[in-house]
Amino acid sequence: MLSLLQCECIKLKRSKFLLIGILGTLIVPFFVAVKAVTNYLTHPDNGISVFNLYDDALMFLMLLFAPMVLTILGAWLISHEYTDGTLKNIFVIPVSQTTFLWGKLLFFAMLAFMFMFLSWLVILVLAFLCNCFIPVTELTFPSFLFFLIKMLLGGLLLCATQTPFLYLTIRTKEFIAPLAAIAAVILVNVVLSNSGAAGFYPWAASYLLVMGRLSGQGCPKEVSVLIILVMGLLGITASILRFKKEEVK
Repeated sequence: MLSLLQCECIKLKRSKFLLIGILGTLIVPFFVAVKAVTNYLTHPDNGISVFNLYDDALMFLMLLFAPMVLTILGAWLISHEYTDGTLKNIFVIPVSQTTFLWGKLLFFAMLAFMFMFLSWLVILVLAFLCNCFIPVTELTFPSFLFFLIKMLLGGLLLCATQTPFLYLTIRTKEFIAPLAAIAAVILVNVVLSNSGAAGFYPWAASYLLVMGRLSGQGCPKEVSVLIILVMGLLGITASILRFKKEEVK
């Protein structure tokens, strides 16, 4: 498994997708910082707080940017094996298709956690930089630790809600279908994020679950967790079964 992860790291380093993913994710911290500073300059009575910075960042990350970035990377991790014709060489060595796919899933999860951690770290740095010129409240270790846990939990839930797009990539062996699907999902996220149905929609429910706002949406927390868990398990199971049926050419 370690060798598979090392191979994935090497392949990703040689492509531009890792840089694209990092830049796409880091847009959010800078955006929320600029938004907070602009709001402060317009309304000085509204101070800048660490809570608001992370709250806005989690909203944009989990509902908009992170699903798209992770889908692009996930689709590439799978589809390039078909387009480059590398699967027939990989399976010459004693690596089962199931182990190979689990390696992809684990590497994908590592990317999700890395992006969320980087976003958390950049916001931390920006908060201290802003505090040099503008008062920023809640600059405490417990505050940053609290939101680090939320960011990592968000990464975990993002992994669970990405499994259907993994299956779609294996099924179609291309980029287009998963990208079209995630675009539709993001649009629905925007529509449902403040509605009572958001708790039953796994992608929006993930954000509400992380922020502890499910109670105000009329959906029991247990139901949302169950929906996300079932979808994640079904996505992984369907992906493994489909991948094992593939004929490597």
